[in-house]
Amino acid sequence: MKKDTVYEVNKMENYENEFEKLLEESEDLTYYRKGDILEGEIVKFADKYAFVDVGQKTESVINKEEVEDLQEGAKIKAVFTGKRTPEGYNLLSRKPLIFREALEKVENAYKNQEKVPAKLKKQLEKGFLVDLGGIQAFLPYSESGLRKEENLPEEFEVYILKLDQNRKIPNIVVSRKKVLEEEKQKKKEKLWSEIEEDMTIPAKVVKVQDNGAVVIIGDLIYGFLPASLYSWDREKSVSQLQKGQEIEAKVVQKDAEKQKLILSTKALEENPWEKFPYSEGDIVKAVIKEINPYGLVVKVDNLQGFIHKSETDHLHPERFKSKFKEGQEIQAKIIELDRENQKLKLSIKQAVENPLDKFLKEHPEGETITAKIKDIKTKVAFIDLGEIEGILHLEDATWNPKIKNISQVLKGKKEATFVVLGKEKDKIKLGLKQLKENPWKTFLQSHKVGDVVTGKVIKLIDRGAIIELAEDVEGFIPVGEISRERIEIPSDKLSLGQEIEAKITKIKGHDIVLSIKKLELDRIKEEKLKKKKEEQQKLKEKLEQLKPKGEGLGTLGELIKAKLKEKENNKE
Repeated sequence: MKKDTVYEVNKMENYENEFEKLLEESEDLTYYRKGDILEGEIVKFADKYAFVDVGQKTESVINKEEVEDLQEGAKIKAVFTGKRTPEGYNLLSRKPLIFREALEKVENAYKNQEKVPAKLKKQLEKGFLVDLGGIQAFLPYSESGLRKEENLPEEFEVYILKLDQNRKIPNIVVSRKKVLEEEKQKKKEKLWSEIEEDMTIPAKVVKVQDNGAVVIIGDLIYGFLPASLYSWDREKSVSQLQKGQEIEAKVVQKDAEKQKLILSTKALEENPWEKFPYSEGDIVKAVIKEINPYGLVVKVDNLQGFIHKSETDHLHPERFKSKFKEGQEIQAKIIELDRENQKLKLSIKQAVENPLDKFLKEHPEGETITAKIKDIKTKVAFIDLGEIEGILHLEDATWNPKIKNISQVLKGKKEATFVVLGKEKDKIKLGLKQLKENPWKTFLQSHKVGDVVTGKVIKLIDRGAIIELAEDVEGFIPVGEISRERIEIPSDKLSLGQEIEAKITKIKGHDIVLSIKKLELDRIKEEKLKKKKEEQQKLKEKLEQLKPKGEGLGTLGELIKAKLKEKENNKE
């Protein structure tokens, strides 16, 4: 046998022996698969790893950060990752076990609505990444319970709002706000149970509005301080409070059903209504504090009162805004004092005599006065009587019912003498026509239909002419009664200021109808009749002269005379 052949045979025998030895040793080894759970003991710590004895000839390792809270000798469970380190050590990890355990806790907490501890990992754009004992979750800003400029603590408790395991990594959303609300509610219930009516408590103003202030007690319970319960002093206003201001107030109402508190700072002050020294009917000094659309708000001593605009003046209450000003001191009469309901009403006008009554005392009805004409309207004129005003109506200015504008009576006058007729609302009623007798009465007593009158043309209109028969007495001539001739308009025969004679053809009330035409025809007829009578008289006289003596002739003369008379009657 060749030397080389012997060498190869021996070499194969050695390989077989080594393989058999390895097989014998391998009987004592256990082989692991990826995902197997191993139990072991930490035997030492190195730079990157911790060495774990899992009962093999060679130790396994685990990343140091996974067991940094443990010490050598600690027993642990870990999962074989299926990987080896560059040095050939089996690499273990506790993370899968911790994740699985943490997920079970999260599932139970979500199912039972229980709180779980959380640690802040890092801040994200819309919230925070937190650790729930080995599993990560998202805490939105809206569920963080943080106030402005407040930071999230490192550790806190949360509720699981959402758990979605349909992904490789579970989607978990948590809420810290719900935990804080529960804690706050417990504190609120405790504080509520300690608060009683009539108790004085500290509070902080959180909002000021027109009808009062919203306050918070112990940063837990909200209360309301109505404006009406702020202070007895009406010059003090709830609007003077500032947000964040600390105050003390008395609990005047505790509504357990609505969880509502009504507070009062006024209840801590002395009641000025009980010490007010005046009574109804007293005249007091008051200072105007405010002028509003309804009247004057005044201060009398330490009380606020009100004077309705209708009580500000006897004559012109509507001018109260221009007549008075804030800060002005006035005298007023107390007309209502309700201490129980805190109401004080006063009157300025009842503290002084009505100037109209005063005027009528000095100038009784029927007395004549001279005064200036202030303003003239169509049917009324206003007369200056100093502090007050007089009024002259058209029907009291003239007896002439045909006058429709009072300026026709007062034209050119700045001053006149009037008769005091009495009081009319806020003015003195005056008269002009009462200074003389009624000219219509006088005229109608002395004139009748058929009378001939004289007058002056004062107005020409299309349908006729208006004639002044006496002062304030007018008649009317229709255009067809102006002349025996046919005319189109009155000015064809008449002119303004012309004196005329006419016959009264109709009187009805204050309507007097005249006719020039009728007068002219009557006069022509009278003239003819007169002329005829004259002719008859001449004939009679002539016959008398020719009359012969004797009865026969006398009888003939009588016959002629009778015949002439008959002829005359027939003509008529």
